[in-house]
Amino acid sequence: MSSIIMSIGCKQPKIRKTAPVLVWCSLPFAYLSIVAAYSPDQIVYDCSDELGEWFRAEKQLAVRADAIVCSSQRLYDRIRRCYPEQRAALIRNGYDPSMKLHLPDEEVAASHGSSKRRQIGYVGAWAPWIDEGLIGQCSQLSGAEVTVIGPPFDRRHRPGAYGGKVRFLGLKRHEELRDYIQSFSVCVIPFRITPVTVAANPVKAYEYLAAGKPVISTALPECQGMAPHVDIAESRGDFIRKVAERLDEPGDRAARISYALNHTWERRAREIDAFLRSLPKRQERTRSRGSDRILS
Repeated sequence: MSSIIMSIGCKQPKIRKTAPVLVWCSLPFAYLSIVAAYSPDQIVYDCSDELGEWFRAEKQLAVRADAIVCSSQRLYDRIRRCYPEQRAALIRNGYDPSMKLHLPDEEVAASHGSSKRRQIGYVGAWAPWIDEGLIGQCSQLSGAEVTVIGPPFDRRHRPGAYGGKVRFLGLKRHEELRDYIQSFSVCVIPFRITPVTVAANPVKAYEYLAAGKPVISTALPECQGMAPHVDIAESRGDFIRKVAERLDEPGDRAARISYALNHTWERRAREIDAFLRSLPKRQERTRSRGSDRILS
C-alpha cells in the first residue's frame, strides 16, 4: 500500500497549486503513510467500523484529525466519549441512484430467476458475523431457496451443506448487483449481534429498499432505525416467520423505494460538504473543540 500512496503523493505539489489538500482516511493503520505522502492541510477520519484491533491505530488518527465523520450512532457515541474535544458528525451511509435499483426492469429480473423457487437473497461478504444457521433455516422454507452473493471473508462457502437450496455465487461486479437484487423475493441481513454488527449501518439495506424488496434483519440498532421499511426480528424463530410472511405478502414497495431515494449518497455528500465547510482553517483553530453534529 505504501508504494501506491507514495506514487500518488508524488503528484501532490500539482494538486496543491490549485486547492488545499484534504485527506479522507478510512483506515487508521494507513494514517502515517498517507500523511507522509500528502502533507495534507486537513484530515478527516471516516469512522465506519467498530474493529477492536484498529483502536490503537485509531487513536493517533482521531486526535490529529480536523474532523471525524461517523456512519452509525454507536460509532458517533464512542467517538464523542473517547475524543470529546474533536469535531464529529454523524452522517450515515446511503443509496447510489446510478445503480438504478429503484427503476423496475422485470425482464432483467426474470432472467436471473432461473429457478422456479422464490429467491431469498443476501448480498455481502460471507463473514464470521453471518448467522449461518439462519441461512440454513431460510433455505428450508417451502418453495424457496437462498442466493448468497459476495466473497468469502474469514470463512468458506459450503455449497453442499443445505441440500442444494443455497446458491453461493461469489463476488460480482457492482454493476451486476441490480439484476440479482431485482430477482429476489425477499432480502435478508442475517447478522449475529456482535460489537462489529451493532455499529454497522449496512449499505445493503438501502440498496435492498431501493429495489422495493421486503427486508428482514436481525436486531441491529441501525436497521431498527429504518423500521417499518425494514422488518426487525427479535429471535431466530421470528426471523424465519417474517421471511415466510414476506414471501407471501411483500408489503409496500413504493414506501421502501421512497425511503431509499430520501437517503442517497448525493444527500450525504451535501451533508459532508456543509460539515467540512463549517470547519475553521487549520491556522485559525484554537483547538476549542467539542463541536458536533448529527446530520442523518
